[in-house]
Amino acid sequence: MKQIYKSLFIAVGLVFLLVLPFQGKAFQLSQQAEVSVLTCGPSKQLHALYGHTAIRVNDPRRMFDVVFNYGVFSFNAPNFVYRFAKGQTDYMLAPEKYEDFLISYQRDGRNIYEQVLNLTQQEKQQLVDFLIWNAKPENREYRYNFFMDNCATRVRDVVMKQVDGDLIFPENEGLEMTFREHVDAYQRVLPWINFGINLTLGRPSDLKASVYHEMFLPDFLMKHFAHTQIKKGTTSRPLVKETRTIFEAGKTAGSGFSLLTPEWVLGLLLLVVIVMTYKQYRAQRASYWIDYSLLILTGLIGVVLVWFVTCSEHPAMKANLNLLWAVPTNLVFAFLWMVKVWRPVLSKYWKALAVWLILFLVGGFIIEQDFHVGFYLLTLMVLCRALLHGFLLKSVKEPKA
Repeated sequence: MKQIYKSLFIAVGLVFLLVLPFQGKAFQLSQQAEVSVLTCGPSKQLHALYGHTAIRVNDPRRMFDVVFNYGVFSFNAPNFVYRFAKGQTDYMLAPEKYEDFLISYQRDGRNIYEQVLNLTQQEKQQLVDFLIWNAKPENREYRYNFFMDNCATRVRDVVMKQVDGDLIFPENEGLEMTFREHVDAYQRVLPWINFGINLTLGRPSDLKASVYHEMFLPDFLMKHFAHTQIKKGTTSRPLVKETRTIFEAGKTAGSGFSLLTPEWVLGLLLLVVIVMTYKQYRAQRASYWIDYSLLILTGLIGVVLVWFVTCSEHPAMKANLNLLWAVPTNLVFAFLWMVKVWRPVLSKYWKALAVWLILFLVGGFIIEQDFHVGFYLLTLMVLCRALLHGFLLKSVKEPKA
């Protein structure tokens, strides 16, 4: 979904430029007017990772060619990052000239497809009247929700409410995918971003997405609109009259093989931890810097996840079972473990942690949440240290200076 960086002045100016001329009198579309859905392809930029959807209203006779864009927000908003994490980000509907919209996406090398909607004149007029009303400063803002209320779902819902009849969406072919599986397909081009997003997503993201719900992604909105019917009584007509390719960028090279993905990096670190743990077991002499690093890392992750679960308004971040392996108490234990005289007693924590992590690894395959491979690798690292300190070392010996 598109992030358009604009100052508030420009956004307000566009709204007034396009909306004020029609206040006080109805803006009447001509018979030549077309209403269409624009679908823009994804890119490797984080804000554009999933693509974008907007509505175009083109009336050549009225010299009116405007894109109504539900994906506008500003990084300059106060406490933007905090409010976004907390789920309190407000997006807005803002109109912009089609020519400007087109140039922006062509410059970014992103595909643009247009689906001309098969609407009656009355439906077109009703939809445009609603968009003009919705773009007014007092009506334009809405609370963003990635899975349920974004630029694509807004377009879907506007069309549903303004047509004269019911939209009959196609049935899903094959197995339904979960919300997590849908976004994974787009995030794989940025492996560490994919790792981080999977970390924050809880069990709600592992629910199956119906045809209706998977239209939170622009590509799926375009796919399903192409096979949607408008039904009224015993008659029906296709929702989309014509599909056009406005701009098609050349094929970009794939990411290719890399050793810097989370799987490879964490896999190599796991190998290092296993080798060092085995050497310390054979020597019956512990070294603690690995323990401090892993405990602080997993503990910090756990604390952050607790904040997301309890404080964020994002529904998909609730009930996050990553807390089963990212144990928040590890953070406190890391500092207690630094006190040499307490270590013999604290070995009981390692025993409990080892049993807990083994249960997670065994049960992780039946738990109704999908876990990134990297999470298992991190868990195995901590488990190695827990087994060493909880069961394998007969007595705690300090390494020689």
